[in-house]
Amino acid sequence: MLKTSLKVVYTLIRIIPIKLRNGNKFKIKKEQRQLEKGLDIIIKRNGEMTIGKNNNIRRNCHLVANDGGKIIIGSNNFFNYNVSITALFQIKIGNHCKLANNVVIIDHDHDYKNGNNGYKVDNVILGNNVWVGANSTILKGVTIGDGAVVAAGSVVTKNVPKRAVVAGSPAKIIKRY
Repeated sequence: MLKTSLKVVYTLIRIIPIKLRNGNKFKIKKEQRQLEKGLDIIIKRNGEMTIGKNNNIRRNCHLVANDGGKIIIGSNNFFNYNVSITALFQIKIGNHCKLANNVVIIDHDHDYKNGNNGYKVDNVILGNNVWVGANSTILKGVTIGDGAVVAAGSVVTKNVPKRAVVAGSPAKIIKRY
């Protein structure tokens, strides 16, 4: 009981400064399982971030909603160490998802044809019960269906159907279940 109470107090200590700094741009459910030290939440200008309840977000994760970007995280998710999520447009993660160490999710590319002065942006959507293996990258414009699995070290550049397993760079379907 005391250990649970200490986790709640620690989570509140982590969240209060973020909430004070960002106001209504940052929404988080009160019932959080664990938000570890070193969690880096950045919300710039018109960015927004919503985090559901009972998420376990480990140390050194970076969640960045740049100007106009939205990050929406459902409930009961697990983000292991060093997960990096950066939004200029919108990234939505469903419920009961597991992201392993060093996963990168990004919804934009530099528009190199215009002298690096702009970006190309598109949604990234992870359905419910998605499992993303260590050192994987999910790029702009990708929707990963419910129950899909992304193998470790994959680079996902195209949509993944529900209940499919993808692997490789670029990721390709290797199995359906």
